[in-house]
Amino acid sequence: MAEVNADFEVASVRAQLNARDMSLAQWEVVVLCTAINMLDGYDVLVMSFAAAPVAADWQLDPASLGLLLSAGLIGMAIGSIVLGSLADVLGRKRLVHICLITVTIGMILSAHAHSQLQLLALRFITGVGIGGMLATLTALVSEYSNDKRRGICMGLLQSGYPLGALLGGIIAAQIIQFADWRSLFLFGGGLSALLLPLIVIRLPESLDFVSKSGSPKVENVKGRLLERFGLSEPRQSMVEDSDQGVGSWRSCFTPSEVRINTLLLWTCYLALMFSFYFVVSWTPKLLVDAGLSTSEGISAGAILQAGGLIGALVIGLLGSRYAVHKLAAWFFSLSVVMILAYGWADAELTALMILSAMMGFFLIGAMIGLYTIGPALYDSKSRVTGVGLAIGVGRLGAIAAPFVGGLMIEADLEVRLIYAAFAAPLILAAFAVRSIKLPMSFR
Repeated sequence: MAEVNADFEVASVRAQLNARDMSLAQWEVVVLCTAINMLDGYDVLVMSFAAAPVAADWQLDPASLGLLLSAGLIGMAIGSIVLGSLADVLGRKRLVHICLITVTIGMILSAHAHSQLQLLALRFITGVGIGGMLATLTALVSEYSNDKRRGICMGLLQSGYPLGALLGGIIAAQIIQFADWRSLFLFGGGLSALLLPLIVIRLPESLDFVSKSGSPKVENVKGRLLERFGLSEPRQSMVEDSDQGVGSWRSCFTPSEVRINTLLLWTCYLALMFSFYFVVSWTPKLLVDAGLSTSEGISAGAILQAGGLIGALVIGLLGSRYAVHKLAAWFFSLSVVMILAYGWADAELTALMILSAMMGFFLIGAMIGLYTIGPALYDSKSRVTGVGLAIGVGRLGAIAAPFVGGLMIEADLEVRLIYAAFAAPLILAAFAVRSIKLPMSFR
């Protein structure tokens, strides 16, 4: 085992990780989780990339297409809530394996769907797997990061989502020119299958999780993890929390300060997901309806993700210097301005692309702020449960957004009024995130 300073001998693992620079082993965890999140970014948005050709192939009206766009998001909500809490029982690593296998199978089978109902079911199954992974990856990166670099590590993790959507969108725009929409799902499923063996071999279990069990098998895992990350075992407890019980949803509501933080976090996620998933789900299709080609519509969606990638990195960097909840409040507020500007703009293609990038910058930047804030609000035994519940509640907004947007479009409402309706909830989110009480180390 690597030598450690004598001061670390009685320190908790959390204190040891916080007191030193990030090691290569810790950065490896961040990179692996980011790679998974890149796949998730593509897998979530592949339906919006395929929306126009699927609608044309099966003669779907906007409401029916909205159901297809929402199906994966319904699965993500259930996966975040149900599977997120299972991570605190089964272990983070095992759950990631189960979810990644589910996503791989769901994507490959989606390419062979022969009806709207089949694709609906397969998108739901894929969404369950993605939802289960999101909260788990967030908790893993938060646990293996030190206080100094946690903001940038969370920014890198969550930048994987828009980066995967960006790169996937660029590739999808090329694929769709010489192949049908089914190839878009095969591409995503193939990438997941290639990544799976690496994740099985190299992704470590949570140090916080293995501390809760005294079984010989888990003790061996704990010893190997301590050696891999150059840590010494504390005399008293593996982690900061002396209570070794497994957390439940009730722990997210006690004491009163945690309850208030939880409700504020839920408000932020619900509002953000409602606005965000309308924008990313319908913008490519609306541009095609306005006269762009399918490839150009997909490219506009990719550009939105490119702006989001920059926003994720920016808020990650700024988060190490400024209070994250204050930064997120600004990002929410400016998201309102950008969405209104996009919806009301009567501009040429280049200007619309720029506005798309700016919408992505602030929307995804705000999302990264929430992903950074969430794990800090809960102790280790209920961290995945708390984050999973918040993401799951947010998915309710994500589920509703594509379908509600489809109904508004089918009702022939003006596009500018539709975008204004989806921008409004972000005003509430800005006030809610500013009211969250963070631990002292995050202020």
